Amino acid sequence: MFNIDLQLIFTLVGFGAFLWMGLYMISRISGHSNLTLTCFFGMLTQAYFFVQTILVNFGSGGRDLGLLVHRTGWWSNVIPLVFWFHISSLVVRRGPKRTLFTPAVIAMYIIGITISLLGSFTDFLLNLSSPVVFSDGRIFVDVGSYYEIYIFFVLLAGGGAFLNFMGYYLRIRNSPEPFLISLKMHISLLTSGAFMFFAGGLFLALRFKFNFDVPGYPGYLALVLGLGLCSYSVINFEMLVAGKRAQRDFIYSFSGIFLINLFYTIPLVLLGVSSPIILVVLIGIVTTTHTIFDFGRSLMDRLFFTKIEQDARKEARDYATFLITQPVATEEMQILDKNIVVAENNSENNSDEEIGEFGSVKSFNNMVRRAITALKSPPQLVKSPLLSLAQVENRLKRDSLVDNRLNRAAVLKSILTEMIEHLRPAGNLTYGTTDTWRFFNVLFFPYVREISKKQAFAEARHLADERRKSGVTEKSEMEKALEWLSDIEEDTFYKWQRRASDTIAESLREEETVLRSQPVSSSIVR
Repeated sequence: MFNIDLQLIFTLVGFGAFLWMGLYMISRISGHSNLTLTCFFGMLTQAYFFVQTILVNFGSGGRDLGLLVHRTGWWSNVIPLVFWFHISSLVVRRGPKRTLFTPAVIAMYIIGITISLLGSFTDFLLNLSSPVVFSDGRIFVDVGSYYEIYIFFVLLAGGGAFLNFMGYYLRIRNSPEPFLISLKMHISLLTSGAFMFFAGGLFLALRFKFNFDVPGYPGYLALVLGLGLCSYSVINFEMLVAGKRAQRDFIYSFSGIFLINLFYTIPLVLLGVSSPIILVVLIGIVTTTHTIFDFGRSLMDRLFFTKIEQDARKEARDYATFLITQPVATEEMQILDKNIVVAENNSENNSDEEIGEFGSVKSFNNMVRRAITALKSPPQLVKSPLLSLAQVENRLKRDSLVDNRLNRAAVLKSILTEMIEHLRPAGNLTYGTTDTWRFFNVLFFPYVREISKKQAFAEARHLADERRKSGVTEKSEMEKALEWLSDIEEDTFYKWQRRASDTIAESLREEETVLRSQPVSSSIVR
């Protein structure tokens, strides 16, 4: 049985946490952006840094194996710093035209790769030619003649990431934009985390260089906490841009993985049948398998279920995942809201004229069209960006409902159903077949009554059979409406659906403009 010290605890926690955060990010965020992918690889390299630390400090393979570990793992002291500088560059350059690499980022990668090669194959940074071998099989490699190059690199990359985040926070701290107000907390956490990461990395580098007689765990603690704040904030930043507030899901998922790892590791430690290396392997396997469990189930579904059943099972899993996240106004929604009046003055309701960096009136119309289509599918409706509309929030408050995604979806469905009902022409008829009824019919029957155009003929025949059995000769209003619906040409049907949906979108925009102009309800992002 081995003695667990604080350094081992911090390194094991760091490995498991960053492995989980990388897998969590890549599995939770759809439409992987440059920032998402960069964070994923950055977190994996940071996780390996903690593995390398355990191998160096607790390995006992002798001189040759110890040197191999140092040579093959030195890069993990360097490349994570490059990734975090890259991440900071992507965060502060938001927008659809955000390039993956800038000259500064390219230069940082070149410097990082060069330092990795120098540290692995020369004695410039590490004195690999003269390692000290201890009696238990561990080795110690001292600093090389030019180790200051690495310290300078820590200052350059770690300090650069911190300055990037700090500069961005200073630019947005006084902004009145609701979306940026919501981002301030995440950017401030990023700034704090980047500073702790920078301070922890510099502490460890200086301690190694000057052989300070102080424990190393404060540096590892600073690394874990600093990078933890950075990773948490970047994940929430990306999900906030996607229209989801993920704190509850993040904490819920992390707590589950943490408890599962404890369930497996504590018995091994208490029984004395484990070692640091075995714990690393165990934590890696448990974290990976339990985090990408849904991905594994999707692969199994392909073997045992039809395509329709696969889609239904995936939709059900997505539904459960979305319910644990709180919807927020996306940046696109904020820009649409800010420019909506100008757009309506300069373009037709269904124009694709751009009204902001991210949005157009057409894109809003498409959101409404997708939401109407999803009225009969709760798993799809809970994903709608329209859940962040001010009128949805006002309805929640009016009805004293708990503010969560499920209730917002129910309220949005109620609002859209009411607006479809408003398309019903005035008069004594419940259903009609004249031109004035076309917009109402093409939305009401498919999405409120859930009778599609293809089903309309069968439903009309069923009503006719019931009518004849009752001895009634005159067709009912619904029977006539369903026959009318089944006789419409396909192209005409979808054209009318689009125009009806755009009419509802115009009404939604007008109502939203009025509500957001009122100070009490102007900000829906909390």
